[in-house]
Amino acid sequence: MDPVVDKAEIAEKESKSELSVDLNSKIEFKKPLSRNQEKKLKRLEKALQNRAEKRKKEREIRRAKGKQNYAVVEKMNGEKVEIKRKDLKKNLMANSPNKLKIAIDCSFESLMNYSDINHLCKQLTYCYAANRRMEAPLQFYMTSCSNKTRELLERSGLANWDAYIHNTNYLQVFDEIPKQNIVYLTSDSPNEIQEFDDNKVYIIGGLVDHNHHKLLTFNMAQQNQISHCRLPIGKFIQMNSRPVLTVNQVFQIICKYTECKDWKTAFVSTLPKRKKAELLDNEDEETDKSDSDNENSLSKKVKKIDSNETKEDEKNYNLESEEKTVAN
Repeated sequence: MDPVVDKAEIAEKESKSELSVDLNSKIEFKKPLSRNQEKKLKRLEKALQNRAEKRKKEREIRRAKGKQNYAVVEKMNGEKVEIKRKDLKKNLMANSPNKLKIAIDCSFESLMNYSDINHLCKQLTYCYAANRRMEAPLQFYMTSCSNKTRELLERSGLANWDAYIHNTNYLQVFDEIPKQNIVYLTSDSPNEIQEFDDNKVYIIGGLVDHNHHKLLTFNMAQQNQISHCRLPIGKFIQMNSRPVLTVNQVFQIICKYTECKDWKTAFVSTLPKRKKAELLDNEDEETDKSDSDNENSLSKKVKKIDSNETKEDEKNYNLESEEKTVAN
């Protein structure tokens, strides 16, 4: 045999064997997937489908976090504007043209349990936040702030508050002010406030009592020989329940009134819906009064006419009787 031919034959055989191997290597046998693998595939498909929605939600969350750095401030004309919280630090009581003094008396801690004290501290934080968002903040005081109340407020950053915090009683804090100029705001007072005076101090009772301690602040004001009054809620709003408001509601009403100088708008914008407060139409009341006055005047006139007619009838009767006697 020719050695050259043998080599060629050997090369052809090797190429054929390689081709057969290559063809056999490309053949794939798919194995059935297990249940876990099927679940994983389904989860991946859902994740790919919901990827766009997730991206939208993530963008919304980032925007919401960015908005947390802004606070909504209401101007004197009622316009709401977003301001950076850093800018609120410049809005200090010392620079405010509003010199109205509002103090919250926190001396009722012994009459409340821990839950009520916690609610009071939340209301105080609402008061502080409302004052910070005013264009012209009030002069915000807190008296008799000690023990548990102070501990809970310190967790909320009391040390950084722009407020006058005192451990002593309001009579000691405002000892230079005459007692007649210290006014305790209590719903039990018969006196209704019409306007606020910058020369006076207005005290709000810091008490969460669920209406268990009636006449407490009113009797305290009388014992301390200071003035007392209540907000004119009955003139503008009819409430189904006793007109007792929370600390932050009273404070927010005062803030709103100092801005708009209108009691009706101050009550409507502050009182929650659960109070079921209804506005009173003063115009209708005046028309009703005028109608009743007209009816009374008409009834008086009718009575006068009736009395005159009876007098004339009596005169005629007397004349007739006299004529009969003369005829006889």
